[in-house]
Amino acid sequence: MNKVNIKDSQNFITSKNHIEKIMNRMDLNAKDYVFEIGAGKGHFTLELVKRCNYVTAIEIDTKLCELTNRKLVKYSNYQIINDDILNFKFPNRKPYKIFGSIPYNISTSIIRKVVFESTATVSYLIVEYGFAKRLLNTNRSLALLLMAEVEITILAKIPNHYFHPKPKVDSSLIEVKRKPTKMSSKERRKYKYFVMKWVNKEYEKLFTKNQFKKALKYARVNDLNNVSYEQFISLFNSYKLFNV
Repeated sequence: MNKVNIKDSQNFITSKNHIEKIMNRMDLNAKDYVFEIGAGKGHFTLELVKRCNYVTAIEIDTKLCELTNRKLVKYSNYQIINDDILNFKFPNRKPYKIFGSIPYNISTSIIRKVVFESTATVSYLIVEYGFAKRLLNTNRSLALLLMAEVEITILAKIPNHYFHPKPKVDSSLIEVKRKPTKMSSKERRKYKYFVMKWVNKEYEKLFTKNQFKKALKYARVNDLNNVSYEQFISLFNSYKLFNV
């Protein structure tokens, strides 16, 4: 087992009322297999186990694993794996969902893990509110790379007083829903190149002046700093047509 101290950055929601409000915003049922990122003190784990078919919680802290096991002693439809979520390998065959209240300091690594290294149909993550907003910002490369694979929705804003100890900022519950169609590895490489050049405003490496003018007109882009994802995909499609 991993012997680590509970990190200072960890904040827990322990109020039954607050947990119930959050659980009611998620589409989880008795057929679901759920992977929980970080069991914490087992408060959400307990509610997941009550509602779902089976829960696998991945928790890096040995003491928290033991605490959660004691809390769930009456239940058999769960397991706790004492491991770092960033080292954990999700299955790629059976359908499952993911839930996690994730530490602010590794939010980017975890969202990448969930989207690019799992096949979860839907994930529900509690993240810092500012981070959630950045995931919807099409001026950022991470948001654009994620949007090609998943649809991200902010389901609820979670005030900081829900947590103990209380963080300085509010959080939010986001839904990360996988898109039915998946990019081929070749198209993904082309898309990543396009994203990086676009975000860095290296438009001349993507289009000639005439191509750029046509692509912007076709996508109905009037403001380069305010491009929707649909417009961005239109620009990417123009790029592919010009670079067959």
